[in-house]
Amino acid sequence: SHKTIKTEEKDLVKKFYLTSDTAKGALNMDIEVEIPVAFADTNVLKSVRAIIISNLFGDEYISQSNDSLVHFFSSELYAEYKENNLPLLNVKDSANNYSFNNEYNLSGFSLLSDKKIYVYGIKRYVDMGGAHGLETRNYYNFDLKTGKLIAEKDLFKPNYVSELSELIKKRIVEESKEIKDSKDTEPILSLEDTDFWTDSIKPNGNFYITDEGINYVFNPYEIAP
Repeated sequence: SHKTIKTEEKDLVKKFYLTSDTAKGALNMDIEVEIPVAFADTNVLKSVRAIIISNLFGDEYISQSNDSLVHFFSSELYAEYKENNLPLLNVKDSANNYSFNNEYNLSGFSLLSDKKIYVYGIKRYVDMGGAHGLETRNYYNFDLKTGKLIAEKDLFKPNYVSELSELIKKRIVEESKEIKDSKDTEPILSLEDTDFWTDSIKPNGNFYITDEGINYVFNPYEIAP
Protein backbone atom coordinates (compact mmCIF):
# COMPACT_ATOMS: atom_id res chain seq x y z
CA SER A 1 0.00 0.00 0.00
CA HIS A 2 1.19 3.54 -0.76
CA LYS A 3 2.76 5.29 2.22
CA THR A 4 2.93 8.52 0.24
CA ILE A 5 0.38 9.99 -2.17
CA LYS A 6 0.70 8.54 -5.67
CA THR A 7 -0.48 10.69 -8.59
CA GLU A 8 -1.28 10.29 -12.27
CA GLU A 9 -0.80 13.04 -14.80
CA LYS A 10 -3.66 14.19 -17.04
CA ASP A 11 -2.82 16.48 -19.94
CA LEU A 12 -4.47 18.35 -22.75
CA VAL A 13 -2.95 20.77 -25.25
CA LYS A 14 -5.47 21.97 -27.79
CA LYS A 15 -6.63 24.93 -29.85
CA PHE A 16 -10.40 25.48 -29.86
CA TYR A 17 -11.50 27.76 -32.71
CA LEU A 18 -14.26 30.32 -32.24
CA THR A 19 -15.80 29.59 -35.66
CA SER A 20 -14.93 27.53 -38.73
CA ASP A 21 -13.04 30.61 -39.93
CA THR A 22 -9.79 30.05 -38.05
CA ALA A 23 -8.75 33.66 -38.54
CA LYS A 24 -11.46 34.77 -36.10
CA GLY A 25 -9.42 33.49 -33.17
CA ALA A 26 -9.10 30.55 -30.86
CA LEU A 27 -8.89 29.54 -27.25
CA ASN A 28 -5.48 28.01 -26.61
CA MET A 29 -5.66 25.54 -23.77
CA ASP A 30 -2.75 23.88 -22.03
CA ILE A 31 -3.64 21.70 -19.05
CA GLU A 32 -1.16 19.52 -17.19
CA VAL A 33 -2.33 18.29 -13.81
CA GLU A 34 -1.36 15.58 -11.36
CA ILE A 35 -4.35 13.85 -9.77
CA PRO A 36 -3.92 11.86 -6.51
CA VAL A 37 -4.86 8.25 -7.24
CA ALA A 38 -3.50 6.10 -4.42
CA PHE A 39 -2.67 6.25 -0.69
CA ALA A 40 -2.71 3.77 2.18
CA ASP A 41 -5.72 5.45 3.82
CA THR A 42 -8.56 5.73 1.28
CA ASN A 43 -10.54 8.30 3.31
CA VAL A 44 -7.52 10.57 3.45
CA LEU A 45 -7.01 10.10 -0.30
CA LYS A 46 -10.64 11.00 -0.95
CA SER A 47 -10.36 14.20 1.09
CA VAL A 48 -7.06 15.28 -0.53
CA ARG A 49 -8.36 14.55 -4.04
CA ALA A 50 -11.63 16.44 -3.42
CA ILE A 51 -9.83 19.57 -2.19
CA ILE A 52 -7.40 19.50 -5.13
CA ILE A 53 -10.10 18.87 -7.78
CA SER A 54 -12.28 21.59 -6.31
CA ASN A 55 -9.42 24.12 -6.52
CA LEU A 56 -8.31 23.01 -9.99
CA PHE A 57 -11.70 22.78 -11.68
CA GLY A 58 -14.55 23.49 -9.25
CA ASP A 59 -16.71 21.53 -6.78
CA GLU A 60 -18.92 20.08 -9.49
CA TYR A 61 -15.98 18.08 -10.88
CA ILE A 62 -15.23 16.10 -7.71
CA SER A 63 -17.61 13.32 -8.78
CA GLN A 64 -16.06 13.00 -12.27
CA SER A 65 -13.74 10.10 -12.98
CA ASN A 66 -10.04 10.98 -13.16
CA ASP A 67 -9.97 10.12 -16.86
CA SER A 68 -12.86 12.42 -17.80
CA LEU A 69 -11.96 15.46 -15.66
CA VAL A 70 -9.84 17.33 -18.20
CA HIS A 71 -12.17 16.51 -21.09
CA PHE A 72 -15.25 17.85 -19.30
CA PHE A 73 -13.47 20.91 -17.99
CA SER A 74 -12.08 21.87 -21.41
CA SER A 75 -15.53 21.41 -23.05
CA GLU A 76 -17.10 23.71 -20.45
CA LEU A 77 -14.40 26.32 -20.90
CA TYR A 78 -14.78 26.19 -24.69
CA ALA A 79 -18.55 26.61 -24.42
CA GLU A 80 -18.05 29.62 -22.14
CA TYR A 81 -15.48 31.12 -24.52
CA LYS A 82 -17.93 30.86 -27.44
CA GLU A 83 -20.80 32.22 -25.39
CA ASN A 84 -18.74 35.28 -24.41
CA ASN A 85 -17.22 36.01 -27.82
CA LEU A 86 -19.62 34.92 -30.56
CA PRO A 87 -22.07 37.80 -29.91
CA LEU A 88 -19.18 40.26 -30.33
CA LEU A 89 -18.42 38.91 -33.80
CA ASN A 90 -21.73 40.21 -35.07
CA VAL A 91 -21.38 43.69 -33.63
CA LYS A 92 -20.97 46.09 -36.55
CA ASP A 93 -18.05 48.14 -35.35
CA SER A 94 -14.30 47.94 -34.89
CA ALA A 95 -14.77 44.67 -33.00
CA ASN A 96 -14.84 42.94 -36.35
CA ASN A 97 -11.14 43.66 -36.66
CA TYR A 98 -10.36 41.74 -33.49
CA SER A 99 -9.22 38.22 -33.42
CA PHE A 100 -10.56 36.63 -30.28
CA ASN A 101 -7.44 34.86 -29.11
CA ASN A 102 -7.69 33.71 -25.52
CA GLU A 103 -5.41 31.56 -23.45
CA TYR A 104 -5.92 29.25 -20.50
CA ASN A 105 -2.98 27.41 -18.96
CA LEU A 106 -3.39 25.28 -15.87
CA SER A 107 -0.82 23.15 -14.10
CA GLY A 108 -1.21 21.20 -10.88
CA PHE A 109 1.81 19.52 -9.33
CA SER A 110 3.12 17.77 -6.23
CA LEU A 111 5.82 19.66 -4.35
CA LEU A 112 6.42 17.54 -1.28
CA SER A 113 5.24 14.05 -0.60
CA ASP A 114 6.28 12.13 2.48
CA LYS A 115 4.43 10.01 5.02
CA LYS A 116 3.07 12.96 6.99
CA ILE A 117 2.69 15.90 4.65
CA TYR A 118 1.62 16.30 1.05
CA VAL A 119 2.03 19.66 -0.69
CA TYR A 120 0.31 20.56 -3.94
CA GLY A 121 0.68 23.64 -6.14
CA ILE A 122 -1.62 25.13 -8.77
CA LYS A 123 -0.35 27.58 -11.35
CA ARG A 124 -2.90 29.26 -13.61
CA TYR A 125 -2.43 31.73 -16.44
CA VAL A 126 -5.64 33.16 -17.84
CA ASP A 127 -5.92 35.64 -20.70
CA MET A 128 -9.57 36.08 -21.62
CA GLY A 129 -9.16 39.23 -23.65
CA GLY A 130 -8.40 41.90 -21.04
CA ALA A 131 -5.48 44.30 -21.21
CA HIS A 132 -3.18 41.44 -20.24
CA GLY A 133 -3.30 37.95 -18.81
CA LEU A 134 -2.93 37.14 -15.15
CA GLU A 135 -0.85 34.41 -13.61
CA THR A 136 -1.62 33.12 -10.12
CA ARG A 137 -0.01 30.46 -7.94
CA ASN A 138 -1.74 28.81 -5.01
CA TYR A 139 -0.54 26.13 -2.62
CA TYR A 140 -2.21 23.48 -0.48
CA ASN A 141 -0.53 21.61 2.39
CA PHE A 142 -2.20 18.43 3.61
CA ASP A 143 -1.89 16.60 6.90
CA LEU A 144 -1.86 12.95 5.80
CA LYS A 145 -3.20 11.79 9.14
CA THR A 146 -6.51 13.54 8.51
CA GLY A 147 -6.51 14.48 4.81
CA LYS A 148 -7.27 18.05 5.86
CA LEU A 149 -5.45 21.23 4.95
CA ILE A 150 -2.78 22.50 7.33
CA ALA A 151 -3.67 26.05 8.39
CA GLU A 152 -1.37 28.81 9.63
CA LYS A 153 -2.77 28.52 13.14
CA ASP A 154 -1.65 24.85 13.18
CA LEU A 155 1.93 25.91 12.50
CA PHE A 156 2.51 29.07 14.50
CA LYS A 157 2.16 30.08 18.11
CA PRO A 158 -0.86 32.21 19.10
CA ASN A 159 -0.86 35.87 18.02
CA TYR A 160 1.64 35.10 15.30
CA VAL A 161 0.37 37.59 12.71
CA SER A 162 2.36 40.73 13.53
CA GLU A 163 5.65 38.92 14.15
CA LEU A 164 5.28 36.84 11.00
CA SER A 165 4.33 39.93 8.98
CA GLU A 166 7.59 41.57 10.03
CA LEU A 167 9.55 38.46 9.06
CA ILE A 168 7.93 38.45 5.63
CA LYS A 169 8.72 42.15 5.11
CA LYS A 170 12.31 41.55 6.15
CA ARG A 171 12.54 38.67 3.72
CA ILE A 172 11.23 40.81 0.82
CA VAL A 173 14.02 43.32 1.48
CA GLU A 174 16.65 40.54 1.73
CA GLU A 175 15.41 38.97 -1.48
CA SER A 176 15.69 42.26 -3.33
CA LYS A 177 19.38 42.36 -2.36
CA GLU A 178 19.86 38.82 -3.64
CA ILE A 179 18.17 39.75 -6.93
CA LYS A 180 20.36 42.85 -7.18
CA ASP A 181 23.46 40.68 -7.06
CA SER A 182 22.27 38.72 -10.09
CA LYS A 183 20.64 41.61 -12.00
CA ASP A 184 21.48 45.26 -12.15
CA THR A 185 18.63 46.66 -10.08
CA GLU A 186 18.71 48.81 -7.01
CA PRO A 187 18.08 46.86 -3.80
CA ILE A 188 15.20 47.88 -1.55
CA LEU A 189 16.51 49.50 1.62
CA SER A 190 13.13 50.07 3.19
CA LEU A 191 9.67 49.07 2.00
CA GLU A 192 8.41 52.54 2.88
CA ASP A 193 10.16 53.98 -0.22
CA THR A 194 8.61 51.49 -2.62
CA ASP A 195 5.34 50.74 -4.40
CA PHE A 196 4.60 47.94 -1.95
CA TRP A 197 1.34 48.25 -0.03
CA THR A 198 3.01 47.58 3.29
CA ASP A 199 -0.25 47.14 5.22
CA SER A 200 -1.17 44.28 2.91
CA ILE A 201 2.05 42.37 3.59
CA LYS A 202 0.89 39.81 6.09
CA PRO A 203 0.35 36.03 6.22
CA ASN A 204 -2.22 35.29 3.50
CA GLY A 205 -2.63 31.53 3.90
CA ASN A 206 -0.89 30.94 0.57
CA PHE A 207 2.25 29.07 1.60
CA TYR A 208 4.03 25.82 0.91
CA ILE A 209 6.08 23.70 3.25
CA THR A 210 9.47 22.31 2.22
CA ASP A 211 12.22 20.48 4.09
CA GLU A 212 13.88 23.86 4.63
CA GLY A 213 10.96 25.92 5.81
CA ILE A 214 7.72 27.69 4.97
CA ASN A 215 7.50 29.80 1.82
CA TYR A 216 4.88 32.49 1.36
CA VAL A 217 3.59 33.42 -2.08
CA PHE A 218 1.81 36.65 -3.00
CA ASN A 219 0.00 36.88 -6.31
CA PRO A 220 -0.04 39.94 -8.61
CA TYR A 221 -1.82 43.01 -7.13
CA GLU A 222 -1.93 41.43 -3.69
CA ILE A 223 0.87 43.44 -2.07
CA ALA A 224 2.12 45.67 -4.90
CA PRO A 225 0.97 47.07 -8.24
